Amino acid sequence: MPRMENQYNWQAALPAQALAAIGAHAAPVLTAQSLTQTLRAADARFSVRLLYLGAAPFDALFAGGLPADAPGWFARDVLLCLNDVPVVWARSMCAAASQQWRLLLDCGTRPLGERLFDGSLPVQRSPFEFALLDKAVPGSGAAERLPARRSFFTMQGETLGLVECFLPALDQALAAR
Repeated sequence: MPRMENQYNWQAALPAQALAAIGAHAAPVLTAQSLTQTLRAADARFSVRLLYLGAAPFDALFAGGLPADAPGWFARDVLLCLNDVPVVWARSMCAAASQQWRLLLDCGTRPLGERLFDGSLPVQRSPFEFALLDKAVPGSGAAERLPARRSFFTMQGETLGLVECFLPALDQALAAR
């Protein structure tokens, strides 16, 4: 299967610039296994805002981890919020033919992490990869470089890609606790 080039410079190690960009209070969140659990532990109201669910073109954020030549793609975009303030933008993507992942992604405003980490699914997760994204993402309110991480989940031979981009408001929200 051909794979697209890694134009976002995803790396196994957390870049020092990512730590500087995110702030001291939010830095530990970058490596938390479950953002859902970590954000729910904050002294703030956690919520999920669904931005999009449906067919989508292949997103280069997943290049090198998902095969770019699948006949179609399915994506879910959300904002994870603390006290109604967006702190993380996340995109999940799978092949359109993957019924199991599509059903899992169709969870409305419930966090995907609830199902991925509740122990009920036979999923395997890749190690995190980190990058600084140059392009503005929904909810960021700015075009500065934002730290992001990605990982891939495999279940019964099918793969789901997940990118989580940490917004500037995260450090402020965690500092207030």
